[in-house]
Amino acid sequence: MYDVQSIRLANPIAQVIQASGVELRRLGQRLVGRCPFHTDAQPSLVVYPQDANYFCFGCSAGGDVIDFISRLNGVGFREAISLLMGASVEAQRRADTRIAEMPPRFRTEPPTEAEVRVIDATATFYNERLWCSPGALAYLALRGIDRQTAREHQVGYGAPGLATYLRRHGLRLDTARSVGLLNGRREAMLGRIIIPELRNGRATWLTGRTLGEGTPRYMNLRLPTPLLGLADVVGQGAVIVAEGAFDWLTLVQWQLPAVALLGTRISRHMIEALGRFRRVYIALDSDDAGHRASADLGSALGPRAMVVELAAGIHDLNDLGRSADGWRAFERCLELATTQRRTNWERTDAPQTRQAA
Repeated sequence: MYDVQSIRLANPIAQVIQASGVELRRLGQRLVGRCPFHTDAQPSLVVYPQDANYFCFGCSAGGDVIDFISRLNGVGFREAISLLMGASVEAQRRADTRIAEMPPRFRTEPPTEAEVRVIDATATFYNERLWCSPGALAYLALRGIDRQTAREHQVGYGAPGLATYLRRHGLRLDTARSVGLLNGRREAMLGRIIIPELRNGRATWLTGRTLGEGTPRYMNLRLPTPLLGLADVVGQGAVIVAEGAFDWLTLVQWQLPAVALLGTRISRHMIEALGRFRRVYIALDSDDAGHRASADLGSALGPRAMVVELAAGIHDLNDLGRSADGWRAFERCLELATTQRRTNWERTDAPQTRQAA
């Protein structure tokens, strides 16, 4: 028998929903976000942390954390519990250990060396698959990301065959399952553009973005979400903070020092990391959530922070990158942000964009 209440307590519903890639914002005692179960133009998913349940006013999906995981992964009750417990159903039947002692599905500690080996091999496999996936290459071109940038940052495509590849390289499939690359025998990142976090040339984390408007739009590993690109900019005087993974790819394609929050949730870890830079240019999306996060981050970082306002009609940096002379327009946005907050600073502190080809 399963101790369902213990499973619910061990997996707070808001935390689980956010870890699945859904951005939530607080509205009184509730949290709201875009529902991953249908095309949700306006946030219609409401999470009630005190009651440990959720309800979507757009598609009428609702229930507890087990129901959410069941719907998200297209599995039944038992497999949903298995995913939450971080163990297979068969292991649960044999185990004598209490549920509270089982490893949770969503982790707070960084990956182990064994997990990094699996993640790095996965990124290599998906990067190799990208170059023989015309649809994925066309999607990157549509988003304004060129092939050189994709190569340099090991962008990939979730094509079938990961389990076979890992076995062939002597890597354990249970490790791939523990970080969320495999759900049973199913590959979690199939059909997604894969963007890894690289540290010293090794992939230590990755996210998968659907081609088009499928849901959930982003799928992350069951590991702490990093400040994407941080390892590449440590030691520099200035950094630009983007919101999403494709915004970050746009900035690095312009050869700018950049990181991405991968959402609008600001953690203490992010503030501490960004506090090491002399100048922080905050260039988040031009929607309400982006404005709120910009204000919160700017307040936390103090005088070192400068909020970059994008041009009217531009939603995000990737949007700008696909427009004519987008990087020149962004250069002007940086200059304006610097001018507005340069009371005690020198203009040369601003990050330098590359010269036009």
